This record gives sequence, C-alpha cells and structure tokens, in this order.
Amino acid sequence: MISPRQLSTPPPEESTETLIKYTKKARHGHGKDVTDAHNVRQVAGCLAIDPVTNRCILISSSKNPEAWVIPKGGWEIDETQEEAALRETWEEAGLKGRIIRKLGVFVERANKRIKAHHWIFEMEIYEIVKKFPERKKRDRRWFTYDEAMLATQNNPYIQEAIRVSILSPAHQPKKPLSLTAEEEESDSSLPSTPTTATTTTTQDTTAATTTTNEKSNDAFQTLQELMENTSISP
Repeated sequence: MISPRQLSTPPPEESTETLIKYTKKARHGHGKDVTDAHNVRQVAGCLAIDPVTNRCILISSSKNPEAWVIPKGGWEIDETQEEAALRETWEEAGLKGRIIRKLGVFVERANKRIKAHHWIFEMEIYEIVKKFPERKKRDRRWFTYDEAMLATQNNPYIQEAIRVSILSPAHQPKKPLSLTAEEEESDSSLPSTPTTATTTTTQDTTAATTTTNEKSNDAFQTLQELMENTSISP
C-alpha cells in the first residue's frame, strides 16, 4: 500500500542537462570531425551569455587575433552537438555553464561555397575560469548586443545567431504602450510643465544628420579602443 506521503510527492525528474569533462588539454582530431552527405564540416559552439547583465563573452580568433568570434569547433563523432559545443566553449573560452536552447544551424560560406554548418547554442554562464586549455592563445571580453554585432560584422552567421538570442532587443520585455486608468488619473494630478514651441530649420536638421553619421563612423573605432582597455576577471 502506498502511503499518502508517497502519493503527494511526485517522482524526481530526470536531469536533461548536458555534462562534460573539463580537461586540461584541448582535443585536436580533425580526422574525427562529423561531415554531412556533401562532405561539409559540422561545427558546434555556444553564445555564452550572462542573463543578469544581458551581455555575452566573445573570444579572439586564432587565425585573426583582431577578429572576435564565439567559442566553437568541430563536432566529433563520439559526442553530441551539445557536448561538442560545451567542450569547445570550455577549451577556447574557459567558461562553464548550461545550454538553454539551440539557436539554430547557421551556414558559413567561403567563395560562395558552403564551408561549414554551425550548430550554435545559447549558454548561460555559471563560472569563468582563469586557467583553461587555450588561455595562451585567446583573449576574451564582455560585449553588449550592439557591441557584439559590430565586433562580428565579418562573420554574418554569428550575427544571425546573436539576432535570435536573448540578447536581441526584440526579445527584451516591452514597456506598456498606454497608461492604465489609475495611472492616467495619477498622471493628471501632477502639475503641468509649460512647453515652448520650437521650429526646426534645415540647417539644424543637416547638423543633426552630420553628427549622427560621425557617431556611426566612429562606433567601431570606439569599440576597439574600449576593448583594448578591458579584460575579464574570473
């Protein structure tokens, strides 16, 4: 006979979190990489995010230290896509965390041909570790959504992943468009502020446009200068 305590307590749910071993050395075995029917290399990686500050960590590219990418690498035949993504994120960025969801499979092209398919996952960061396999080869920095889009402008497939991630303004909570009845009543009780009519001249408009363009042109340079003076402290 089952006791009331047993009846009222649901069975424990099985953990679906992907676990990996955090090794001291990176795996290097391109001969074990998974390819599809067209011999296209399959790559797995993570967009590592801190949900509290709504920022992500990008790493310097091993081929081009001035370029910023997500941690990623070959999906090998003895692991799942999720395991490969977490492993590469540990080896290249020294990050531990859990996968929240798959952002998608994105195509990397070179000379109009498909170079690789990237299985990219959104990962919530649990821990930033000081010592990791590729710490001497990589730099790592925090990026906001706008900064990340600028830094990855030469990698459209990474930008696609960032756009569909929780970092995107499209996925942020929206403010209500109109006031409730109580808010309107409260707002009407406030003293009104005198307003002064203004006229915008063509000269003012031109000056504003010029200022906006200058800011846009200087945005990437400003980002680079900012990154040169910042680093991640575990």
